[in-house]
Amino acid sequence: MMNYYDPEHIREADVLAVEKYGVSSLSLMENAGTNAAREVLKRYPDALSFLILAGPGNNGGDGFVAARAFLSKGLGVTVILSSDIDAYRGDAKISLDSLIRLKDQNCTIKCSCDLSDRELREASATADCMIDSLLGTGSKGAPRGEVERLIRLCKSNRAVVAFDIPSGIDPMTGKIYDPCVKADLTVTFLAAKWGMCFSPAYENCGTVVTADIGISPDKVLADKESILSFVKEDIRQFLPVVQRDIHKGKRGGLLVVGGSVNYRGAPLLAGLGALRSGAGLVVLALPDFMIDSASLFLPEAILVPLKTKGDEILPGSAAEAVLAWEKRCGACVIGPGLGRSASSGSVIEWFWKNWNKPLLVDGDGLYFLSGDNKPAYREDAALTPHSGEAALLLGITPEEVNMARMEAASSMLQIAGTVLLKGMDTVVCSKGKKITIIKDGSPSLSVPGSGDVLSGAAGAMMASGMPIRDALLVAASAHAAAGSLLEKKYGVRGTLAREIADALPFALN
Repeated sequence: MMNYYDPEHIREADVLAVEKYGVSSLSLMENAGTNAAREVLKRYPDALSFLILAGPGNNGGDGFVAARAFLSKGLGVTVILSSDIDAYRGDAKISLDSLIRLKDQNCTIKCSCDLSDRELREASATADCMIDSLLGTGSKGAPRGEVERLIRLCKSNRAVVAFDIPSGIDPMTGKIYDPCVKADLTVTFLAAKWGMCFSPAYENCGTVVTADIGISPDKVLADKESILSFVKEDIRQFLPVVQRDIHKGKRGGLLVVGGSVNYRGAPLLAGLGALRSGAGLVVLALPDFMIDSASLFLPEAILVPLKTKGDEILPGSAAEAVLAWEKRCGACVIGPGLGRSASSGSVIEWFWKNWNKPLLVDGDGLYFLSGDNKPAYREDAALTPHSGEAALLLGITPEEVNMARMEAASSMLQIAGTVLLKGMDTVVCSKGKKITIIKDGSPSLSVPGSGDVLSGAAGAMMASGMPIRDALLVAASAHAAAGSLLEKKYGVRGTLAREIADALPFALN
């Protein structure tokens, strides 16, 4: 997991390092550039020549320091300045002067305004590694002037490394401007910036590593809010060890309540997702007319009929049906395919008020938590809406949800203790915990029933005794990783939700 911070807080941290802890701004630059060069050489040990594109600010200064570090190893360096040499000021000017005074025969320094388009293309084509130190986190808007020209012309088929953040990315929102550097590696300083966590900026950053600048983030960012990224490699630390003598009773039991005349597959897919995620017991409470066909699709589950009349669940039948299984189920998923009839609403209401174990509400269940009749807050409940369902809960449009996904997810904490907002950059938030973004996934997941599989996987984790937030993080990350596995195998078209469920064990194991 990686922490991402507001760019303004990063700038404030730099000031704090100087004013409170006595680390000079020039020392910060020296540490940043030297350690960034070390990270580059660690990942590209065979690179013999470097092209450094340097802007007029401190980001360019970091590039000058890195150039000296490369030269100290006997490597070739070409530095192209985006501004006239007299435009450099402060620490960047000091670092540039230090580079010039070396008079190293392996170093060439040129101004881009003195070079033709052909010469710029040749410089980028002949370098083993191109380094973007043009724009830092203080830049705003699309690159302009010579910076724009350099980004457009210096396309490399070899390694591209960005210092701090790829030029052309909004460090706050993750918006990509035209043009924008697409890096294979981003060496960020002190800590990653907020915008780097969001798509499409996330993809343009490549692999992200943090370089030490001579002050610990714990000292200068301790009281600052951050968001976390969660990737499939993080799953392992959250999963409990499976003992060799374990039996199904210790794996956790999950109750799934759902299904209707028009949506018969949703609860079955949730049950399949739960079983594929390791649940020891899955009980499906379904309308009675679904039982026979459900047993053919998922014989591994226990099927409990809910009495119906005219295709609608009879009031009170849910409470009666689950009574025998309540003690064996550690959590409940309610809503997949339940429909939006009045009787379905009564089922949701009963579980919200009477189920005294962790409760996950998904799909049609979310419909009954919206509007003017919002239920009393439940700390042990989890909501897993997509942007359309979140919009209904919040009384806004799906477009407004997607424009401010973290804020939307946080707003839904008025209803439940944990929220998972599905979609690209899936957001998981829980009261008192850092907002976390799931950083895996694939377009192959955008198919009917995919969300039902996810709710079942999350329910299985909750039933196993995991904290609700952790359960949702692991389930969402495994679901995303399963999508990536299927994309590699089949491509992005034609995935079935049941295949996502079947891929979950490979992601979890």
